[in-house]
Amino acid sequence: MRKRTKIHRIFILSILNFFLIVFPMQLCGETHKTHISPINPFWGFALDGYPITEKQLDIIEQETGLSPQIVVFFLQWTPLEKVIRDNFLESSLETIWKRGAIPCLTWEPMYYKDGQEIMVPYRKILNGDYDTYITEVAHRIRLWGKPLMIRFAHEMNINRYHWGTVKEDYGPDSPDIYKKMFQYVVTRFRNEGARNVLWVYCPNAESIPNISYNKEATWNTIQAYYPGDDFVDIIGMDGYNWGTSRMREKHGWQSRWQTFKEIFEPGYREVRRLSPHKPIFVFETASVHSGGDKLKWINDALATANEWKLHGIVWFQINKDNDWRIQSNVERSYISIVKQGTSYAQNWIKGLPR
Repeated sequence: MRKRTKIHRIFILSILNFFLIVFPMQLCGETHKTHISPINPFWGFALDGYPITEKQLDIIEQETGLSPQIVVFFLQWTPLEKVIRDNFLESSLETIWKRGAIPCLTWEPMYYKDGQEIMVPYRKILNGDYDTYITEVAHRIRLWGKPLMIRFAHEMNINRYHWGTVKEDYGPDSPDIYKKMFQYVVTRFRNEGARNVLWVYCPNAESIPNISYNKEATWNTIQAYYPGDDFVDIIGMDGYNWGTSRMREKHGWQSRWQTFKEIFEPGYREVRRLSPHKPIFVFETASVHSGGDKLKWINDALATANEWKLHGIVWFQINKDNDWRIQSNVERSYISIVKQGTSYAQNWIKGLPR
């Protein structure tokens, strides 16, 4: 009996050692490649205003009845001639983190001058004119130390965001310009040691212009702008259900009610082909109430997110162009729908290798 027990113990220990050594290595490798999908997607809010404050998050939770697992906020760059130190970045990141949420900084290489949007010229970025600014932000984020996402120059495949150029120059050269800017900024951060950043490539779900409306717009595709697997950690998409809120006579285009699946499926198929193993998030979405059932839309969105194994959905919690806020013109029963259909996010991002 003793002999058999000893052999049995040796066998058990051998098996344990195998799993303790080999399996974690494989898991880490797979986590880096696939970022293993959560049971349910994470839920988040995209918020207007900066900095992000505790009071602002208190109001959001009170108004919506929901605690976001991801908070997306927006920050523009500063004019090169008067770079002003931003004293609120770390406080915004820390405020979000203390709430148990993941910060996602939408970092826009543009600024306002006399009320006009000015895109930072790509040559000034690539020639190093903005190196001091980029390096300082990278340094501060590295010192903050906790994981976050940076969604750099989002929705690059719509002419609304002609990153790096004036609007008139948005065209066949734009994808290559964008890729170079993205790669340059990521490289600067890595050189500074800011490895706590997950870099997000986030096109719009529909490219505008596209070949459906302009046969010459073959250059404007989601794939064309992709900076490459070595520079991207997370792939995102943005898209909205405008319902019947837009009329051709008044707004220049006619909107119609679309389900979450209708809006995102073509883009989802395209981003999934880009990199089959990277996590996919929807970083901006929302639905109006005019033209359909908003509550059903929310329920169907979460069902589709589960079907596609999306990692997260972020609701655009802003009254802009339309009142996109989730609580507007809808029953409060959306609260239970969202809570039952989503997961906790911070544990996921803490467990990712850096």
